[in-house]
Amino acid sequence: MEPVPVPVGDYLGCYGRVPFGGGSTPRISYVTAPFGQRPAWSDPGRHLVQWAAPGTARVPFPSERERLLLTGVVHGPVTPAWVARLVHALKEGRHAELARLPGELAGALVADHRVFLFRSAAGEEGLHYRCSKDLLRFSTDPTDLLDGPGEFDPEAVRRSCRGESVFVYPGITPVPPGRIVTVEHGAPTTAAYDPVTPLELPARTTMAEYAATAWDLLVESVRPYAGRGRTGILLSGGLDSAAVLAALVAAGADVVAYHRATRDPLADESGYARAVCDHLGVPFVPVVTDDGAGYLDERWEFPHPYSHTADHTAYRWLEQTAERVARDGITFLAWGREGGRIFGPSRYGLHGVLTGDLTAREKAVLCRGLLTSRWELPRILRSASPGSSLLDDGAPGRGGARAADFLTPFPGDPEGTKGTTGAPGPGSPGHPEYPSHPSHPGYPGYAPQEHCANLTLWRPRGIQLCNPLGGKDLRRLSARMPDAYRLLPHQGRLITKPVLRLMLSSRFPAAVWRRHGRLWPGSPHKDYVLGHRHVLAALIGAPEAHLVRLGIVDPLRLADVLAEPARLRLNADALLSTAMTELFLRSDARRTPANRRGFTRCL
Repeated sequence: MEPVPVPVGDYLGCYGRVPFGGGSTPRISYVTAPFGQRPAWSDPGRHLVQWAAPGTARVPFPSERERLLLTGVVHGPVTPAWVARLVHALKEGRHAELARLPGELAGALVADHRVFLFRSAAGEEGLHYRCSKDLLRFSTDPTDLLDGPGEFDPEAVRRSCRGESVFVYPGITPVPPGRIVTVEHGAPTTAAYDPVTPLELPARTTMAEYAATAWDLLVESVRPYAGRGRTGILLSGGLDSAAVLAALVAAGADVVAYHRATRDPLADESGYARAVCDHLGVPFVPVVTDDGAGYLDERWEFPHPYSHTADHTAYRWLEQTAERVARDGITFLAWGREGGRIFGPSRYGLHGVLTGDLTAREKAVLCRGLLTSRWELPRILRSASPGSSLLDDGAPGRGGARAADFLTPFPGDPEGTKGTTGAPGPGSPGHPEYPSHPSHPGYPGYAPQEHCANLTLWRPRGIQLCNPLGGKDLRRLSARMPDAYRLLPHQGRLITKPVLRLMLSSRFPAAVWRRHGRLWPGSPHKDYVLGHRHVLAALIGAPEAHLVRLGIVDPLRLADVLAEPARLRLNADALLSTAMTELFLRSDARRTPANRRGFTRCL
């Protein structure tokens, strides 16, 4: 039996500038530096920076003319033999061997005449590149690839104001998950190397068997963190993070739970989170969130617009949590991201029930359940078509359009109010896990909002986010799971994530795993908007505001919205997304090569 690979959290990002053309290959200037430090060299050669935690050992050189740079959580240890295996797999095109390397691999190999940028299917890393005939630049931080301020797409900025998670830089390309980008003589080619193939399971695998397999895979996903010192977890009070915490405990990890607490009783989930910790015997650390003067701060520096509306997590709240986690000396911080994507519905209907890999008895039970649901019978019957889904217009009870009455109208949205629907479910094309952009319509697995927090909050403090639910084997299980097992209509209710609930039913009290629905997580944000309309007026409605100058915010419409409490509450989400987008534009305007964060000079 092979030893369990250990997680290495020291590699916080990387940057590279590689010129092409000319006769001989330019010399390599390489440094290992603290996160965010951007050296400037006097020579015109190949400049490479490995951002790492203080005291991190240098990544072994494959050869004198080659360098390997890493980013994110690596399952190592990073020995010369490990590096040689990775380098040979990249250079010789042994994609199957590369895909078998454990962990969330991401980084770059700079060889004599080629550069390889790679990111595994389970990799959470944002790695970007910008390429011309003569020069390749790549970085974990997209702002390293900008020549100055204003290199964003105004349409993407407008969509960010509406709460969409979009990539705003049309001239920069993210490396998609499971891909290798090979750049030779200034020409990039992309190849898939780490496909997520459905897990091989027997026909008619039952829901209980899926639940048992999911638990085993989740425990294996967190096992590397056992014995690596204390691990933290962001515990929301929901099922996803509770499942990750239970697996960490089962694997023997020393873990502490951090919960973003609020004084607002309508949004307070601390009771659920505390019950999970009490049941597992895990220390519970509530971090009381700020919804006052510190909620918006013009000093923030953003590489992406940060929109909180997808999960109602304010940037300031993450900042407070990061400060506490760093004080406790935590390196690895797990969370429950991907739970909805792995176990939740992206589509559901009669077609999936009738054609799914289910027993005849299960199909009959699910059909009866559909008849008791709030969907009308004609709509249920229409969902028997292969391309139809009952979730196309949102599940019953899901919110409608998100108002943005203060934005200027644009073609296709004449009233300026219906451009964004209620947050789509995980796995659907419009969900933040699947951001889109006119220049990048097909890059799943990249969330600029989360990457923004990574670059500005977690990595500067030496904290690595870990996503056990996004492990490759769990994604393979999800690819095999029938759609009919992702939503359970029963006695008029829609039970979400039934496989996850069944997995937890023997590990938590019923009050935890049977929890249905949520509190009102947007309540603190709406209260902030109601109490700080003067702040919003000055930030996004003043003549000097970037969004006003771009013609995106209409000051007269904004004044009308801010004057009416009912409309103010209705527009609260978009107002806050717009405020955060304005802060991004202000930080972008301050961005020049001479004042970027951590700029130093290496001779």
